[in-house]
Amino acid sequence: MSKKRSFKGDIILLLAALVYGSGLVAQKDGMNNLGPFTFTCIRFIIGGLVLIPVAYIVDRARPEEQKEEELTIRQMLPGCIAVGVTLTFMVVAQQYGLAYTTVGKAGFISGLYVILTPIAGVLFLKRKISPKIWIAAVISVVGFYFLSLSGGIANINRGDVLMLVTAVTGTIYLYTIEYFASKVNACTFTSVQFLATGVICLPFALIFETCTLNDIHMAMIPLLYAGLGICGIGYTFQTWGQKYVESERATILLSMETLFSLLSGMIILNETLTTKEYIGCALMFAAVILAETNSKPKEIDEEIYKI
Repeated sequence: MSKKRSFKGDIILLLAALVYGSGLVAQKDGMNNLGPFTFTCIRFIIGGLVLIPVAYIVDRARPEEQKEEELTIRQMLPGCIAVGVTLTFMVVAQQYGLAYTTVGKAGFISGLYVILTPIAGVLFLKRKISPKIWIAAVISVVGFYFLSLSGGIANINRGDVLMLVTAVTGTIYLYTIEYFASKVNACTFTSVQFLATGVICLPFALIFETCTLNDIHMAMIPLLYAGLGICGIGYTFQTWGQKYVESERATILLSMETLFSLLSGMIILNETLTTKEYIGCALMFAAVILAETNSKPKEIDEEIYKI
């Protein structure tokens, strides 16, 4: 794979991280009026519907030989449902957790998937990684200690635990996306998985949460940002970018979400951290940079670059 294409994937994933990080502010604000399942259901349905015309336009512009090599909507549907289940666990855990922790801490703790992804690749996919990854893992654990456990185990809150759940499910999500990315039209696959996620959340929202039209109206701006921005742009960029970049490297680029979330929380919500928490953020960021020096471009067939 050429350096130009690798760089293209890097830029796309970095833009996705910017959208994700700033989007945590919208997700937290939306919790003021809507429950986690309701907010997740509506935002993903919005994102899925918005992408339908985009997917249609992109599909018409592509050569027929490329379409023949990709899965049809019927063939990709089981995969979209599987990804939708993973996405539901990941996003709902994040939504619940945001009610108990700051946007900045949420971004850094959920960003632990940067370390978990290559380790999972070793344990379950028999991939080889540099010792730098293991060193980065140790540094990230120390960073998590300063960020959430420096006051003792009793000091860890519910939000921090849920962000750890988000990190684990985020790791699973990255590998499922990697598996399908080279087999599908990114826009179509993303649209269908979003609609599947919305449908999965709907019964839980109806059973466990209450919602009025006024609640939805009050949360409209966060919903639109999360639906159009995070879902419509962020996840599409992630699926598209992972056509060019292997999961281990993709996690590093996407982990810049942590920095963007911290800055967004400070600028928009006036959030502040203690000295120990800043030390924790710095250590986790250092772990990310160390892991970045171990990444390699993804070697895949030339045909998948024709978007």
